[in-house]
Amino acid sequence: MLGVNKGEVVLASHDSDWKALFLKEKELLDSIIGEHTTDIQHMGSTAINGIEAKPIIDILVGVESMSDVEKFDEDKLKENGYYRLKKVILEGKVVFAKFSSLENLTKTHILHVVEHNGSWWQEHTFFRDYLNENPETAKEYEIHKQQLAQQYPTNEKAYTDGKKVFVDQILNRKNALD
Repeated sequence: MLGVNKGEVVLASHDSDWKALFLKEKELLDSIIGEHTTDIQHMGSTAINGIEAKPIIDILVGVESMSDVEKFDEDKLKENGYYRLKKVILEGKVVFAKFSSLENLTKTHILHVVEHNGSWWQEHTFFRDYLNENPETAKEYEIHKQQLAQQYPTNEKAYTDGKKVFVDQILNRKNALD
């Protein structure tokens, strides 16, 4: 089952359906915003083989220019459960979330809209690909996330900040290769 309530940190066993759920969502997004995007890819822990993850499908949406986001049909996105998270302010990234319940703010999908082949794009795809190519590192990441989830079951920000340390170590490997 997909979805996590706002503020909660819940991990679920890897589900082989996550890929199919992404592909279904990609088809929907292509029909709504496809003409303004360059590429749409599955990212985040649900895109990493065999590890536990928060049951939320993270989707990387590449655009030629961040100004293309303004061309998205936000009314059509809302009709399909997606809302722009205006309080999430990150340089070079716009975030939308799909909710199964607005009452509990239960997120099922997150769109990370970034410049295609820009730094956000390269970092997200490198991290996903690196962990899929290195299952022992993926397992270390899973253990790290399990510890953080136990430590911060109701503090999503602390959990995310704790993951960043591990992610940055992997991204340093990318920088060493560049």
